[in-house]
Amino acid sequence: MSRERALVLVVDDEPANLALLDKLLRHLGYDVVQASDGLQAVAAVAEHEPDLVCLDVLMPGLDGIEVCQRLRAQPAYVGLPILLVTALNRPEDKVRGLEAGADDFLSKPFDESELAARVRSLLRMKALQDRLGDLLRRYVSDSVAAEVLRAPFAVDMRGDRRHVSTLFADVRGYTALASQHQPEAALDLLNRYLTVGTEAVEAFGGTVAELLGDGVFAFFGAPVLHSDDPERAVRAAARLQVEIGRLEIPSLPGVRLQAGIGITTGEVIAGNIGSERRMHYAVVGDPVNVSARLQTAAGPGQILVDAATHDSVGDLAVWQDLGNLRLAGKGDWTRVYNMVELRP
Repeated sequence: MSRERALVLVVDDEPANLALLDKLLRHLGYDVVQASDGLQAVAAVAEHEPDLVCLDVLMPGLDGIEVCQRLRAQPAYVGLPILLVTALNRPEDKVRGLEAGADDFLSKPFDESELAARVRSLLRMKALQDRLGDLLRRYVSDSVAAEVLRAPFAVDMRGDRRHVSTLFADVRGYTALASQHQPEAALDLLNRYLTVGTEAVEAFGGTVAELLGDGVFAFFGAPVLHSDDPERAVRAAARLQVEIGRLEIPSLPGVRLQAGIGITTGEVIAGNIGSERRMHYAVVGDPVNVSARLQTAAGPGQILVDAATHDSVGDLAVWQDLGNLRLAGKGDWTRVYNMVELRP
C-alpha cells in the first residue's frame, strides 16, 4: 500500500504506554493506529495494513507471542515487520519472540533515539521486501511470490529437474483479425486476451513464463510444487476457454475469441534461462515441445492433453480419445485426448 508516511500499529494493554508510543512515533513523522489487546491487533492489521507493528508481549487473552504466530501464519503478513516492545529481557524470552516471528526487540524502559533507530531499520527492511515482492510478482504469480517470500530457502529458483504440467494457449484467427482492423483495436483485443489468460493460470497457482504474441506459455509445478498440478493445469485451461468466450471488445463489436490449448505432464528442467544481462524463469524439455505442438494441433475451443496428463486427472473431465497422432516435428506417435468438458 502506497502512503506518504509510514503507518505504525501500536499494541499495548496499558493506556499510558499506548499514549507514550503514539506521541513519540508521531513526533518522528509516522502515522499511528492503536490496539489495546491481541485480538484488536490482529483485526487492526487486516483493516489498516500497517507498515510496522510495535507489539507488547504481556497482555491478557491473546498475548504478543500468539499475535506474532497468527500473523506469520498468513502469507499476506509474512513480510510485516514486528517490533516487540516489552519489559521481558531474558535471553529465553527473546528466543521465544524471534521463533514466533518477531523481527526485533526493544526493552522497556527505552530511549527515544533507540526506538527511532529500530523503527527506521525495520521500515527500511519493509521497503526492500516490498520492492522485492513487486519485482517477483512480475516474474511469477502472486501465489508463487508469496510462497517464495514466506520460505525463500524452500524454493529453488536454480535449474533442477521437476515434474510439471505445461500449458500453451493461442488465440485462433488473431492474425486475420489484426489485418482487418486498426492497430489500436488489435492491441486492445490482445491485451484483454492476455489478461484473461494470465489470470486463469495464476488463479490455479501456475506460473506464466512468457506471453508469446497472441499466446500464453505457462506451467504448474515450479518453482512451487503441488500434488495436483495436472488438475490445476486442466482447470486453468477450462477457465481460460470460458473467459475468452465471454470477452467483449468495445472496439470490435460482435467479435468472439476462441483459443487452442495444449497441455502435457512430464519431467523438465526448471530454472533461470537466458544471458547474464537478461533472464527469466522457465522450463525446458520434451514435454514443453509436445505441449506447444498440441496447441498447434488444437482447433478453436479445443483443449488437447497427452496421456500423462489424462491419466493424472482421471475422472475430472469428460474426454474424447483421439488415438495416436503424429505431431509436427515429432518422430514418435503421441496419444492425445480432447477435453470435452469438466465434470460437475
